[in-house]
Amino acid sequence: MNQLNQLIRYVAKTAPFRSGLDRHLLRAAMVFTFFAFSIQKWTQYTAEMLVPLISHSPIVFWLLPAFGVQGAGYFLGTTETIFGSLIFLGYWSPRLGILGALGSIATFVGTTSIIPFLPDGWAHEAGGFPIMTLPLGFLMKDVLFLVASFYLLKQDLIRAAEITRS
Repeated sequence: MNQLNQLIRYVAKTAPFRSGLDRHLLRAAMVFTFFAFSIQKWTQYTAEMLVPLISHSPIVFWLLPAFGVQGAGYFLGTTETIFGSLIFLGYWSPRLGILGALGSIATFVGTTSIIPFLPDGWAHEAGGFPIMTLPLGFLMKDVLFLVASFYLLKQDLIRAAEITRS
């Protein structure tokens, strides 16, 4: 046990664990995710695949009647590109990072709000809860993205506050 404690203390003192590497890696992962998913929203195929999710959302249900299927895809793709860009710019500007994190939080509140309203989310043929169907499983990842968005918001707020003190 003593050797394990020594190893823990040694690793904790190394540069990757004393720096902001976690914040940078998480920011990079969020930027990549936003761009990867936003690109898909511009295709008819993906826009049509989103219809069941959008139509059961208590927050973004209005996109379909307001913009149609493809317009809803364009709207979501555009907002995701904007939020991903703001999160990326947060590397240099914590204020822009704050805007990106707030947009990201709004995005993932919107997607996670679908979870309780999605019909047949639990695979009844496999025994139901906790076995999820694919659409529900797809949405569950957004719980993690929501938490990551709060983390980035916190980090950028701290950085912005430090700049205003200077």
